[in-house]
This record gives sequence, C-alpha cells and structure tokens, in this order.
Amino acid sequence: MIFILCGLAFYGFPMVPGYSGARSLSLGYASTAFNYDINSIFINPAILSSVNYSLSGYQYQSSYMDYKNFQEDLSDILEYNLKDFENIGAEAKTTLFAKLENLFQSKVGMYGSLGNIPGYISRGYGISVSFINTAVVNPVIPGEDSIFNKEASEITNADIAALKMNFLGLKYKQISLSYAMKVSNSLHVGISLHYLNGKITEFTGSILDDIFTPGYEAKDYLEHGWGNAQDKFSKFIADLGFNMDLGRYFKAGLMMKNIGAAKIETPLRKITLPKRITAGLAFRPNAGWGIYLDVDINKLDLLYNGQDMQPISLGIEKGFFNNKFSVRVGMLSDLVEKHFIGKKSNALYGLGLGFNMKKIIVDLAVGLDNDGVIKNLAVSGFIILK
Repeated sequence: MIFILCGLAFYGFPMVPGYSGARSLSLGYASTAFNYDINSIFINPAILSSVNYSLSGYQYQSSYMDYKNFQEDLSDILEYNLKDFENIGAEAKTTLFAKLENLFQSKVGMYGSLGNIPGYISRGYGISVSFINTAVVNPVIPGEDSIFNKEASEITNADIAALKMNFLGLKYKQISLSYAMKVSNSLHVGISLHYLNGKITEFTGSILDDIFTPGYEAKDYLEHGWGNAQDKFSKFIADLGFNMDLGRYFKAGLMMKNIGAAKIETPLRKITLPKRITAGLAFRPNAGWGIYLDVDINKLDLLYNGQDMQPISLGIEKGFFNNKFSVRVGMLSDLVEKHFIGKKSNALYGLGLGFNMKKIIVDLAVGLDNDGVIKNLAVSGFIILK
C-alpha cells in the first residue's frame, strides 16, 4: 500500500529510456499518474479502465540525447589529427590528451530513438503497432592498464587507435496489447503485453574509424548504430500496472515494467532489460491545472554501460479557453548526478502545446538541453471516435 500511495510507473520504450508522446515530453516525461491518450498503453495501462471514449491516433517522435555535451566534446577532439598523434606539438598534445581522458571517463555517451506509433484505445483496452529505431553509443571504459595511466608524451598512435566506442542498435516492430479493469471505486489494474520483433547489433569501433567525423552530430552516430542492425531477435515483455484516486485532487499509479525479467542477446553479450520502478503523483485542483511528479525508486543501469541512473521529472500544464488550448513545461534530471540543475547538470527541459478541437487533439513538444539546443521532438495527433 505504501508503494501504491506513492505511485509507480514507467515511461518510454522497453530498450532505451525515453518518453511516450508529445505530452509526456513537454512535461519532462512526468505523465505517469494521469494520461488521456494512446500512450496509456506504455505509461500505465490501468488508466485505460477510466477512459470513457474511443480514440485513435498517430505519433512521431525523435530523441537524440548526449550526456553533458558529449557529442560536442567528441567533435572538438576530432578536429585534431588523431591518426598522427605522435607528431602533434607538445602543448597541443597535452591539451588533447586531457580532453580524451575526460571524454572516456564520462562513461556515458549518446542515446536516443526514432518512433512512428499508431494506436487505438477504448474503455478498458488498447492496441498499438509501433515502429522503433533506437541506439546507445558509449565510450568503452578504459582498463587498469589504459593509456590514461601514461604521460601524454608516451602515447603512441597505436594507443589512440585502441580507444573505442561501443554501439548498441535496434530496429524493431512492437505490437502492444493492453487490458484494464476496475477493482474498486478508486483502484484500477491493467496489463500490457509487448511483442518485439526486429534486428539488433552491437559492435565496437576505434575512435579513428571514418564514422567519427568532426561535423557529425548525435543523430548521425545513433543512426549509424541502428542502421547496422542485422541480427534477428524477438521478445515478449509484460508490464503490470495499477492506478488509484487519492481523494478529490490527487491521482497515483503503479506499474512494474518487465515483470518477467526478459533478456535479449547481442553479438557481444546477453542483456537483461531493467525492471524499472518509478514513483509518480498527479495533482489536479481543477480541470485546467495539472502538476505531475515522477521519481525512479531504484538506481538502474538504463543504458547498459554499468552506470546507474535515477531519473526524476516534474511537469506543469495549464489549460485555457475551456481546455481547448494547453501550455506545458517540464524538467527531467538525474538524482545520481552531483548537480541536479544548472550548466553542470544533465537536465532536460520540456516545452509543449496542446490543441483540443472537439474530436481532434494535437500535441506538440520539444526537449531542450541546458544550452537551449533541441534534443527531442514529438508530434501527436488523435481523433475521438465516440
């Protein structure tokens, strides 16, 4: 009951952390306890038990994230002639070596996804057939005998060539079915079953490979990752969720993601998909205002690189003109990080608009980093059928 009162849920795709739909993005991913569209299939299927209409929709969303300007730091390094490191001037060599050490000790690189997501929901059930590309690019963590235990003057061209990046990429179709039922006046339960079928790859590449180009962005590296997916895979994943009314103004949810502890094999290893538990709470004092908070309960390796993350998100939305028009803002950060907000943090900020035109709903959103650079983009469109 303690967990139920706190609210638990999961957002995003099974493989890589992310958001589900434009509304979720604009709220900093904090859409756990209250949702009204097809994303309930992914966020918390128990919500479907409260839906009193039929709705069909289509979504496009993209996410090209990098950790604390990892891509910019990589591009800066690639401006140097790395293949001829030995002949770089002493001062420039020392500067470059320090930049390389900082880049590889960050341990987290780039991650993201590209999704086309049609779906349909009605009271108590939902269905979606999603088309997902997703990838993670991380620096290979240096060992105890790495080049970073040497002086810059001792580094050879072969040492530089030994610095590698790991690419994990997938292209798959996801068939999702959800069912929900009312247990009591305030408690609802739901389950989502996902069947993933597609291609996967995992490989490492030297920092001297042609793909590493100064002008490339995170988008180019991530597309390179999922563009090389060629090994077939299929997997079933199950999620169990609950939703609860806490008085007149509060709602909470409960969802256990990947309850079967599904595993997936790559050419290099076997990956266990994380059992992610996230606490979420919605405060809606009236139909026009909503304040949402989500916090991951546990620290988990969400990017398959051995480093824990613990996301926390906060979102606010305000409706105008009888909720025909909505404005939303949100923030996503990481409790594991030393800096929660500010230039040194890894925070993401969401901005979005919603339009409710009788039977048509359109949501638009962007996600911005600390420098105001757009990292995420989402467009959602829905038709209320009855």
